[in-house]
Amino acid sequence: MSGTTGNQARLVLERATLERYPALAAFHAKLGTSLYELPQEQGAGRVFAKCEFENPSGTVKDRVACAMLWRLLQEEAHAEGLHVLEYSGGTLSVPLATLCEQLGVAITLVLSDGCDRSLIDKLLARGASVELVPKSLGFYAVIERAQELSKANPTWRFLYQHTNAANLFIHETTTGREILEQLPVKRVDAWVASVGTGGTLLGVHRALAAVFPKIALYATTPAELPYGSTAPANGLPKFAGSGGFGLGRKQPFVQPVDDLVRAHIEVSYPEALLAMRRAHEELGFWIGSSSAANLRSARALARELGPESVVVTVFPCAGTPEERARASAVQP
Repeated sequence: MSGTTGNQARLVLERATLERYPALAAFHAKLGTSLYELPQEQGAGRVFAKCEFENPSGTVKDRVACAMLWRLLQEEAHAEGLHVLEYSGGTLSVPLATLCEQLGVAITLVLSDGCDRSLIDKLLARGASVELVPKSLGFYAVIERAQELSKANPTWRFLYQHTNAANLFIHETTTGREILEQLPVKRVDAWVASVGTGGTLLGVHRALAAVFPKIALYATTPAELPYGSTAPANGLPKFAGSGGFGLGRKQPFVQPVDDLVRAHIEVSYPEALLAMRRAHEELGFWIGSSSAANLRSARALARELGPESVVVTVFPCAGTPEERARASAVQP
């Protein structure tokens, strides 16, 4: 299963599939998070963040895992004998492994060997097969290894999150719609999120732009390997889920609509870790490095756009124990 490419892809996920698979239905029923208004800085606009760490596995990727498996099971006669294949920068792997264990579906996951050990242990505990790619080769090598495994094992069902239309669909129809229902204001000037696969970035933007057609779209990207960079891939630490490819390669969902993105805001990993620490001190709860990068960018936009502006962003996860320890050790 290669997914549907193109940013205009649309699909329908049938409720009957949820009825056939109670475990999937139960997981889907738990999806949904709150919209948190951050303390407002003097002279700046209001900033709202979608707290995706409230999802069942603690990540925005819970939605994507559920949607991609929902689509797959909708296309299959039954789950028996299925073997799912997917790659991950980290967080998607946990809900995928969890759901596949509950559904009785085999799964092979390809990750970088730079992933935190606590995450890999979770996957193994859920019965997943894990293959690790050297982090020095960069994230695109993880995708390429999954593509190789797909070709070598044609009966496996490759979800391919970067081209799977269910990724965009779930964020437009759930994440984006929830934000619209939860906003206490009747305007949004900017939406900013990590590029990642483009699923959250563009899926939510679709929903918000349908109501606020003048909304500006911004993307956060790792300074160590920005979106579209012609530099070769590298193994430098980057904020979680950032998905820089290198060699001029761009995410398939994002490339066709490059002109929609007002700016790509670069955030280095040390900047993201410091923002994590400061957010914990200020807010009293942890957010992950991608969340911190989004927070840093959203607040900068709120200052730039002025006190009457409204900026919306997303906190994809709360970070791993190892990442929180790194953030705690960062010196201002």
